[in-house]
Amino acid sequence: MHGRLALAGMAVAVAIAADLHLRLSSRISPVWHTLSEYVYGGSSAAPLFSAMCLALALGSVALLAGIAKARRQRSVLVLLGVWSLGLLIVAAFPVDPEGAARSLSGQVHNYAALAAFIALPSAALTLTRAGNVNCPWEPRRTTIRRLATASIVSIALVFGGFLFKLLTGPQLTLGLFERLLFTIDLALLATMVRPLLSAAPR
Repeated sequence: MHGRLALAGMAVAVAIAADLHLRLSSRISPVWHTLSEYVYGGSSAAPLFSAMCLALALGSVALLAGIAKARRQRSVLVLLGVWSLGLLIVAAFPVDPEGAARSLSGQVHNYAALAAFIALPSAALTLTRAGNVNCPWEPRRTTIRRLATASIVSIALVFGGFLFKLLTGPQLTLGLFERLLFTIDLALLATMVRPLLSAAPR
């Protein structure tokens, strides 16, 4: 059940993200603007972005519950909790608009996003730590760890680019980098969910 709930949350998040991309591509560039900037795409965009984050957070909580039931390390649960909470905070505190002065809401959004994006691959690496051949995630250990490493590299690209833009001013393709990170993280979550589906009663 936990695996199906996790996939359902992810599917809803992907559907909303696709809808935002298709409807707002003329206003919000997938190359130059981050996903968070969809909140400024129109009256319905902000609630949809929040719903996307909420769906992904709920799906992640279902994954967390499944991992807890399998009696994995407590540190994995804490890190997935940070990821899920970070998504909720990102939904609640809008990012600052392009060119606007930095606000408290924008800073909370940025720090929550950073914490969430770091916590997810950290949870995956901890979950697949070597030494337990009976672990349900062991057959997918290599794939999970490769995706987690790719996620960390993508984080470095996104936040390195953000700092570069903050310090120097030139426009960078942050939107493209962030969408790469989002795609990798979805693949990572889906791979982490698979053992829960295999263990589910048919």
